[in-house]
Amino acid sequence: MKIILFSLVVVVVAANALEEDEILRQWTNFQTTFGKSYRSPVEARKRFSIFKSNLEFIEAHNELYRNGKTTFTMGTNEYADWSDSEFKHYLKSGLLNSTRKAGEIFAKNSAFVAPESVDWRKEGVVTPVKNQKSCGGCWAFSSTGAIEGQYAIKNKQLKSLSEQQLIDCSKNGNNDGCNGGLMTSAFEYVEKNGIDSEDDYPYLEVDGICRSKEFTPVTKLSGYVQIPSEDEDALTEAIATKGPISVGVDASTMAFNFYRSGIYTGPCSSIDLDHAILAVGFGSENGKNYYIVKNSWGSSWGEEGYIRIPRNSGNKCGIATDACYPKL
Repeated sequence: MKIILFSLVVVVVAANALEEDEILRQWTNFQTTFGKSYRSPVEARKRFSIFKSNLEFIEAHNELYRNGKTTFTMGTNEYADWSDSEFKHYLKSGLLNSTRKAGEIFAKNSAFVAPESVDWRKEGVVTPVKNQKSCGGCWAFSSTGAIEGQYAIKNKQLKSLSEQQLIDCSKNGNNDGCNGGLMTSAFEYVEKNGIDSEDDYPYLEVDGICRSKEFTPVTKLSGYVQIPSEDEDALTEAIATKGPISVGVDASTMAFNFYRSGIYTGPCSSIDLDHAILAVGFGSENGKNYYIVKNSWGSSWGEEGYIRIPRNSGNKCGIATDACYPKL
């Protein structure tokens, strides 16, 4: 009860600390930065009201951070004029909860000792952060990220691969374009058909007609490997020894939506997964272990498009619940 009362006091103080002039200044800057425009004055007023509420929520949380009560900060991003319910609806069309086919299972090495840190970005096998925008294609971005990593490790060449091809063409039972999909189903499609480059088949943010036959695939797959569910030791070993790993998480909370920096310790489920992202490494800070995870919400979100999720902390946000990687 004391914690709840303290949080309420912080919210009131933070809200009062945000003067109207400052809110308007940030609102103007937000619209300019992200090219926001609205259909009518009514819509603009609605979006301003949501933005103001979100800004006050963010400021209340950051006051907790300044007082050493939490390990991460929040900040506005291009989704700051979305309501919580709108974001939850958006995430529902991302990572689907369909039945997964049983693929090859990752076999742990009993002699493996995890290094202090791994960061595949430093090895040149991770493409710049992308932005899925209004399309629920997180599963496609997670899939291409994992394939890009395997391709770069094998061929010593980093190529950006086509999410749009997966959205348009891999509607093979579990995948439904911008309405959601699964990484394993995407891998099965690429195993049979190959995947084109981003340059040849660029991202359009909408479902389209499949055009894959117009281009020569960059690569095909020979299969995929699933990490034993909820086994963080296996996930850590796979990241260290195999490369970037596709993972699912629960991203449905406002704290996750407005994550800015630090090790994320906000609320989330380890079972109800709704968003696909890409684990590209791990490390520690002040004795706290974390995974380095690439998102697909643009570089304005998080730590230039990345989030650090606790490692060996009870499968935080379900990061080890549904993890997999492709085989070239």
